[in-house]
Amino acid sequence: MPHTPSPAARPPRTAVVCAAIIALLAGFVAVAAPATAAAAPITKPPMGWNSWNSFAGAIDHTVIEQQADALVSSGMKDAGYEYVNIDDGWWTGARDAGGNMVVDTAKWPGGMAAIAAYIHGKGLKAGIYTDAGRNGCGYYYPTGHPAYPGTGAEGHYDQDFLQFSRWGFDYVKVDWCGGSKEGLDARTAYTAISDAISRATAQTGRPMTFSVCEWGSQQPWNWAPGIANLWRTSGDIIYWGERPQMSRVLANFDAAQHPGAQSPGHYNDPDMLVVGLSGFSDAQNRTHLSLWAISGAPLIAGNKPSDMTAATRAALTNREMIAVDQDPLGRQGTKVAEDATGLQVYQKPLSGTGRRAVVLLNRTGSAATITARWSSLGLSGPAAVRDVWAGADRGSFASAYSTSVPAGEAVLLTVTGTDGSTPPGGGAITGKQSGRCLDVPGGTTANGTQVQLQDCQGSPGQTWTRTASRQLSVYGGTKCLDASGQGTANGTPVVIWDCNGQANQQWSVNANGTITGVQSNLCLDASGQGTANGTKVILWTCNGQANQQWSVPTA
Repeated sequence: MPHTPSPAARPPRTAVVCAAIIALLAGFVAVAAPATAAAAPITKPPMGWNSWNSFAGAIDHTVIEQQADALVSSGMKDAGYEYVNIDDGWWTGARDAGGNMVVDTAKWPGGMAAIAAYIHGKGLKAGIYTDAGRNGCGYYYPTGHPAYPGTGAEGHYDQDFLQFSRWGFDYVKVDWCGGSKEGLDARTAYTAISDAISRATAQTGRPMTFSVCEWGSQQPWNWAPGIANLWRTSGDIIYWGERPQMSRVLANFDAAQHPGAQSPGHYNDPDMLVVGLSGFSDAQNRTHLSLWAISGAPLIAGNKPSDMTAATRAALTNREMIAVDQDPLGRQGTKVAEDATGLQVYQKPLSGTGRRAVVLLNRTGSAATITARWSSLGLSGPAAVRDVWAGADRGSFASAYSTSVPAGEAVLLTVTGTDGSTPPGGGAITGKQSGRCLDVPGGTTANGTQVQLQDCQGSPGQTWTRTASRQLSVYGGTKCLDASGQGTANGTPVVIWDCNGQANQQWSVNANGTITGVQSNLCLDASGQGTANGTKVILWTCNGQANQQWSVPTA
């Protein structure tokens, strides 16, 4: 739903450099913090359907029952779509004298417990919606909503989430309209909600999948993995009354690139699908699904299952695409190459030996050939290629696969080859002067962490890979060596960041032992000619000194 305001009214996004600082100050909780009991024990990205994109606030028991029926009859349930999520508009905002939510029984005969029971009777799971603030989206952004106050849970967290659990709901989505307007701190509010869900689960024995819908404004990828199953990373993919736009799909995909935060049971959420909505072609539907699948993102449909074309049904229920999305490793795909601007290659490790999912994405206005090289995928030797949407094996290829991709579209592949014992070109980068290794402190994966010199230990944080796109990647290609803030001045910190293919992540390894930034033309430098453990690595004007000379693995 349009849980966020229009682009003009939406709160401004914090600058990228601030995100890095916040991540550091937050203690790198993105991957280190254990999930609390509030995070339901799911192991794959949620799949299901949500009411907002097609119905907005115009929902009642008939609408929800019809779509639940269609989820079954269309084959979507058999393909894995299991949640029926009731979004905003289900509640008038009224409470009784005891503060309990009052439900309009004309719209919901038997109350919300009855609709949850109906959904369960279809072999599906039931989801419900609220806001972290005292008032909700309908109060602050009435366009497309029934205009009513009091649609949030703030001040009633324990009461409301216990009620949701008692009604029988298996999934709860918590929006941020009230939280944003009322000046709440997102991490504090959603942690309190997580604790309330934990207490509810302890009383009822019913865990609820917890969806944080905070729009990415306070960098939830840095703290939500410890308290929730999924967290929105951006604004809405569609605003009420608009037609879907590929530019919005791409923007939400880009904003969800936080692979260090994702693990089985905990997922970056680029928002609901617009597959099957009026205005999107079948090719756009497949491109959209390819991007969500390579991301390992939740697949929450927003169309009308009761009224969709055969092509939409086929796309949503494609078992090979779903298998990529639902792969048990739970990894998020990352960009590994961009030979020309807008011609991008993304890869996602899959369970099993030597298996990768690959998306070839053409963001340009003309058809173009895009090449996936096995060296960028961490594969060696010949590899077999399969085109997922065509359902066709393309053959075995020695070192790369190239194909023409139409303008604005994507090709989704699976590639099966041979894993190396280390990534191609993988190994330590050692300083000539110090004899110590280029190291990510503490093995953290937090964006913005400055690299240092450290005794060589062969750890994952010291195993660097030279890619065909001139990146120096670590942690299996999920993070890249990065000139912080795209800096080009002496003293710019050298950090790790999600691989994005930009020039500040491209490096030239030179015959004289130096490593220079493609964007800055400055040298990788052990600060102050330091040789001790913990010496920070920066950019500096190339001067031929030994603290700028490195031993680098062969590409």
